[in-house]
Amino acid sequence: MKNFLFEDLNQLRFSLFSADSGLANCFSRAVEMTFACLKAGSKLMVCGNGGSAADAEHLAGEIVGRFGFDRPSLPCVSFCTPSATFTAIANDYGYDQVFRRQLQGYARPGDVLIGISTSGNSPNVVAAFELARQTGIKTIAMTGSRDSKLSALADICLRSPSEKTPRIQEIHAVMVHSLCRAVEELMFPDKAQPALPHEKIVRPDQLDQLARAIKPWRSVFTNGCFDVLHPGHVYVLEKARRLGDLLILGLNSDASISRLKGPTRPYHRFADRATVLTALSMVDYVIEFDEDTPAHLIKTLTPKILVKGGDYSIETIVGADHVIANGGEVIIVPLLEGHSTTGILNAHQSKL
Repeated sequence: MKNFLFEDLNQLRFSLFSADSGLANCFSRAVEMTFACLKAGSKLMVCGNGGSAADAEHLAGEIVGRFGFDRPSLPCVSFCTPSATFTAIANDYGYDQVFRRQLQGYARPGDVLIGISTSGNSPNVVAAFELARQTGIKTIAMTGSRDSKLSALADICLRSPSEKTPRIQEIHAVMVHSLCRAVEELMFPDKAQPALPHEKIVRPDQLDQLARAIKPWRSVFTNGCFDVLHPGHVYVLEKARRLGDLLILGLNSDASISRLKGPTRPYHRFADRATVLTALSMVDYVIEFDEDTPAHLIKTLTPKILVKGGDYSIETIVGADHVIANGGEVIIVPLLEGHSTTGILNAHQSKL
């Protein structure tokens, strides 16, 4: 039987790769709008139908309750929740008025209305947004990628990079979580945990932030020159990534490789090597180190798992003692037979 779950995960991955900076910019604006609303003592109001109704209730529950940590409650109303109110309005005024009528009763200056619709054309959500525009209530829409009535009406439109309803809903769920996390951490910064960097190449000034951020995670660390990337490298990286939640790769600088391998190396500059490695799905972060070994990186990060290839023993792995002393593991992954940098270079030289 085919694996339906992995097929859907693959399709979701394809959609996520279609996301661009436009969505990121719109999301940042949405965070600013919701944060300003709640900071001023106003409230969020959310609506949607079907699966989007579930997302609306989910968002309200996380805001009123809690998302990542204990903190004071924040005001957010889901227009999908009160069944007596909802059905009374639908019966007396029509289903297209169920959200508009509630907006009339609840909305006050400074409030923000969030409407969730995979098509962007749900009549009852559109009716509420039309009233919001007339009355000066700010709006955020979550839709699919296509132009829609909501995308034209909303102050900010967060478009999932897909036209397929299941993928749109899955990305909406991520948006809901990201919005809740952002609001919570901005409202209560003293309780927030350090965030993982969103760029894969970690700068030296981000190293301490990364070290704090990975503490709750089962982090995996490995290192190398990766000057001539081959299937053996990919094999070890895949095995390493499956051991934990995220894989951090220490990458020798150009000067470090020259000292270790000779003046003709590296064949590829650090920027080029890092670009290729970050394109691999199993690599979460790449960090440059200029020393001969990654001892400083390992001591700073203290990963839960340290991984090296089968040509090492625990006694010869730099940082193994530090990781073990801090309750971590050192794992040696057997090499992929027939693939090695030395073998590739020797074969190349023999052809010259």
